[in-house]
Amino acid sequence: MWSGIPYTSIITVFGVFLGIYHESLGRLGVAIQIWSTFDAHLLLLIFLPALIFESAFNSDWHIFKMEFGQVLIMAGPMLLGSTILSALMMRYIFQYNGPEFPFSAALLYGSIISATDPVAVVCLLKELGASKRLATMIEGESLFNDGTAMVVFLVLLEFVEGKQLTFFDVVWKFVRLSGGGILLGILVGIFVEQVLKRIHNNFVLEVNTTIYACYLMFFAAEGTSLHVSGILALVALGLFMTKSGKVRISAESEHAVHHVWGYIGFMAETLIFILSGIIMGERAMDDQNLIGVKDYFKLFGIYIVLHFIRFFMILLFWPCLQKMGYGMSFNQVLLCSYAGLRGAVGLSLALMVTAS
Repeated sequence: MWSGIPYTSIITVFGVFLGIYHESLGRLGVAIQIWSTFDAHLLLLIFLPALIFESAFNSDWHIFKMEFGQVLIMAGPMLLGSTILSALMMRYIFQYNGPEFPFSAALLYGSIISATDPVAVVCLLKELGASKRLATMIEGESLFNDGTAMVVFLVLLEFVEGKQLTFFDVVWKFVRLSGGGILLGILVGIFVEQVLKRIHNNFVLEVNTTIYACYLMFFAAEGTSLHVSGILALVALGLFMTKSGKVRISAESEHAVHHVWGYIGFMAETLIFILSGIIMGERAMDDQNLIGVKDYFKLFGIYIVLHFIRFFMILLFWPCLQKMGYGMSFNQVLLCSYAGLRGAVGLSLALMVTAS
């Protein structure tokens, strides 16, 4: 943007003001309040398929294939390490260690905050003409981070709720959620590929086929007895379509399909950040809000420490990352350390407000 401020930051701040002053906006304020009380699962069902699938579908498969090993390291062991260090940070540096915030809850927080959100950073890299390989790696890490972070979150959530799980239970749950999600995405991708092969020069049907497949698969994964990761299923479906499904889309419809999905992704991104801002604005002005001035100062301290944690984890795995794919220079280590964490303050604030 011409202001130099990331688009997502601007619309989040706009949403905060809407949340704070919604009572003065008449009928619009009533609508804003209704939106802010929507069930969280409904919001996930509406927005996640659009955001995840659009990003995976528009990836460059050849570059992604070369960087797949790096992506797995950054979205796997790096994420787990960041989760643990983030939990230790909250407990021992910022002293969130009371009975209402046990270490299991700190790990839960760490699993959420360690997942990257590279939207603004990737846009900035593209504007500066940075390497597409770096942008693809950051986007790929984000895609798999979303899935692995959600799987880790769901496993830890059972501990927070007081359930007793054995080591075998944890391993099986992790394998079922992650492996089952990927398998489901591939199977749906094969089905969609066969359907698209039978449609000729009808961009409406081709677009609708991808949309229906995306949303129905996510609902089947998350809302039925399958109990697999819908996010990883979306990633697998999007990457499968990128690799081989695109060739089944007729040449006359290809641009239309990409333009429609680009618009869907843009609108979903816009609405989810506005809603996040509205919820933060409403909760921050709540009379029962337990967040004090000290917590807001700690928020910026958390933001700084998270950068050091991410830098440390990338540096720890740098010898491996250098030998995979296209390699990784020290300048890229610094860029990757910064990527995705620009939204950490907003996410931390949202989590703290919600927890209160």
